[in-house]
Amino acid sequence: MVVEPQVRPGRLTLRLMDGAAGKQDFSLRKTVLQVGRSSIADVVINDPSISKIHFELRLTATGVELRDRDSTNGCWLHGCRVFHARLHAGDTFRAGDRHFAIIDIGNVEVAATIAGRCGALQGSSVVMRELFATLDALSLTPLDILILGETGTGKELTARTIHQLSERRAKPFITLDCSAIAASLADATMFGFRKGAFTGADRDQPGVFEEAHGGTLFLDEIGELPLELQVKLLRVLERRELTRLGEPAKVRSVDIRVVAATHRNLRNEVAEGRFREDLFYRLARGMVEMPPLRERGDDIVELAELFLVRLRNDFGVDVSLDNAARELLRRHPWPGNVRELRNCIEQGAHLKRSGTLTPANLRLGGHATKGHVVTELVNLANSYEDAHVALDRVLLSRVLDDSGGNLSEAARRLGISRPTLRAKLRAAQLYTVE
Repeated sequence: MVVEPQVRPGRLTLRLMDGAAGKQDFSLRKTVLQVGRSSIADVVINDPSISKIHFELRLTATGVELRDRDSTNGCWLHGCRVFHARLHAGDTFRAGDRHFAIIDIGNVEVAATIAGRCGALQGSSVVMRELFATLDALSLTPLDILILGETGTGKELTARTIHQLSERRAKPFITLDCSAIAASLADATMFGFRKGAFTGADRDQPGVFEEAHGGTLFLDEIGELPLELQVKLLRVLERRELTRLGEPAKVRSVDIRVVAATHRNLRNEVAEGRFREDLFYRLARGMVEMPPLRERGDDIVELAELFLVRLRNDFGVDVSLDNAARELLRRHPWPGNVRELRNCIEQGAHLKRSGTLTPANLRLGGHATKGHVVTELVNLANSYEDAHVALDRVLLSRVLDDSGGNLSEAARRLGISRPTLRAKLRAAQLYTVE
């Protein structure tokens, strides 16, 4: 893959105005950095008024985003407590009892691919092409990889891309959803069992580690893994050895690469004691951060057009975007990221069927009334089954949007399990990325 130098926002100087040693400047070259009292923070502030992970700064094309990370004493801007704020060079704010200033925001030169596609991922923005260059380099190493990013940014597709680019591509790619493991079956699911190990164990069964032997094991939603399983996972990762349930005398070796992903802030989880620090560092030997859709510029319209091409090919839905719709897509904050974008385009296209999609068809400024949606569905459906699927597309899209694209929250609101929600999303052709 051809790589070339590109420039993106990437240099930040943060000044602590009133530290114990006076003013301190922290010059950092990261797009996301975390500040707190914990040793795993990017900037460590030893002050009792500062939480373990107090706040996060994210560089964007227009400045800096400040996000409070559930701190005890809060972040304060112009005398008001803020949880999310946009800052620029020269702005000052307070966290706990300490005062900070944004001194400089600059550009850095990064390596980016020329191609706007990498495996199943697509995007022409600098942040995506920088990601592609990172994936291309990391995939050929033996390192385990941790993928971080908001829900809907494409973490599962990224894991598959890493596998496809690696020397393990001809071997299995096995996925384990850590949020869906039943506590009573966790050991058996992960490490396998011997016939007779428990009631119902009528045969020998390998776990996911053995199934992935020679290939890649993708641990989705690793942040949901209970602490007792984190200990066992760390042991397997360190030794590449495991013991099936019911055969303690036999140790089996496994040759795998582990790729883990989570939408959770694992540094916060470590600071709060919900995730083991040693496991975090073991998984993060290679680390990838997925950029949120709102930072990808014209990729938003590019992806929307791609979804429309697929709808045209798969369902004969022949619609296009007008200029106002494109502008609306660029302005929307996309809390559900690529999944939310696909849901929006698919819903609007299936209801419109032909012609041009306008902002009204996209319904990003608010949801249509229930009566209007039902009327459209009845007119379009050829059968009860068609109407049921179409209604699911609208309902599930709406609940996912309201939940910020978080599957666990959407399942809770719907009163169903996360696996059931996944199945419904697949049936409605709404499920593609994590």
